[in-house]
Parts: sequence; C-alpha cells; structure tokens
Amino acid sequence: MQGLSRCWSIARSELRRRGATSLAVGALLLALALALAARPAAAAPAPATKPCPNFRVLHNDRIGAAVIPAGNYLITLEGAGLTCKSAGELFAEFLAIFDGRLPAPWKVAAEGSGKASFRRGSAPGFSIELNGKREEGGKNPDLGTLCPNPFTLNADTVIKPLRFTKGKFLIYLPPGSGITCNRAAVLFTRFLGAGGTLPPPWKLISQTATFYKPSNPTRSAFRIEPFSASGGS
Repeated sequence: MQGLSRCWSIARSELRRRGATSLAVGALLLALALALAARPAAAAPAPATKPCPNFRVLHNDRIGAAVIPAGNYLITLEGAGLTCKSAGELFAEFLAIFDGRLPAPWKVAAEGSGKASFRRGSAPGFSIELNGKREEGGKNPDLGTLCPNPFTLNADTVIKPLRFTKGKFLIYLPPGSGITCNRAAVLFTRFLGAGGTLPPPWKLISQTATFYKPSNPTRSAFRIEPFSASGGS
C-alpha cells in the first residue's frame, strides 16, 4: 500500500513539472510572437538603378518644364521594366514632341538645367543628366540629323492641324531619311504657302511635326521643331 502511495506521489510531481514546463514554453512563444508583431515593418528596398551609355542631344531643347541643353546625357534606369535601348528611344520620342506634352501615363519632373526624371504615373521610369561639355549639332541614331541652318518664318502660318508661329524653326532629318536639308527647307516653304492644307501625297504627324509620303514614310520624312522651345542654361 505504501508503495502504491509513493508511485502516485511521484506521478503527481511529474505531471506538475510537465505542466509548469508547458506553461513556460507557451509563455515564451507568446512573448516572441508579440515582439515580432511589435517590430516595425522593414522598408521596401529602393529600386535598382542602372546607368546607360551617353545619349546625344543635338540642340538646346525643352521637354515640358525640363530644360535640356545640347550635349551628352547619362540615362539612368530606375527599377525594372526598361532597357537602355527602350529608355533612349523614349527620351528621343519625348524630345521630338512638338508641344512638349508627354503621352500618358508619362510625366516629367525638372530637376535643374540638364537634369530631369521621367515616371510612368507612380511607377519608376528613368532619369537623365547632362554628362560633360555642352555641344550642339551633329547626328543621333534615334533623333536623326539636325540641319545646320534654322528656318525663319516671317508670319504665323497654319498647316492643319498645326500652327507655326513667326520665328525660327529647326529642321531634323529622321533616321533613314533620304531627303537633304536643302530639299526639306524647300518643301517646308512650299507647304507653308499651300493655304493650310498639304499637297498630296504628303501627310503630317502632328505630335512630332513630321512630314512624309505614305508610299515611303522613312525615306521621305523630315521633322520641324520650334527653335523658341530651345532651353539654354
């Protein structure tokens, strides 16, 4: 009988010990869970950036409020989704827009002369910064060739749907164009005197003020840009 009582006493002691251990482990786990919940959320990592080779801007320009002097630019990709090639093509497209209004959802933020960033709405895009000496003229594989002599317009003239105001204009020959600078100036003079409507078969891309023939839109193209839109520093 005494042996049975002793065994029961030992069993009760073991149960109490195990219960205390379980309570201690549970309390420790609860404390760890509360500590983890109280920790501030880790900040999202900054988007990765990647520098791209120099992009040549051929003349002092503007994109919206951003002043873009002529010269070599470093393009930096901000986050995923763009390549150096696609960012360069977008930069060239933005420079060619006649009125400076970027296509949605793109927006430009000016950050001083020769520096700006471009975002796709709230998503990262790319930034540009003048890299080295400012230099005007020449060629660019995306922009084409800048003709050396500005074209002077003596009165406001409409070539539907665009209005060309009195002043100086630049003539660009897009990549692949077979037209000379002199021929482009002669054609532009002819179009300005045509009473507001282009003579067939010529067509006009109003966003970039590019004139072309539909039968060969690359070889026949030239582009007009307001010289007054140029931005120095």
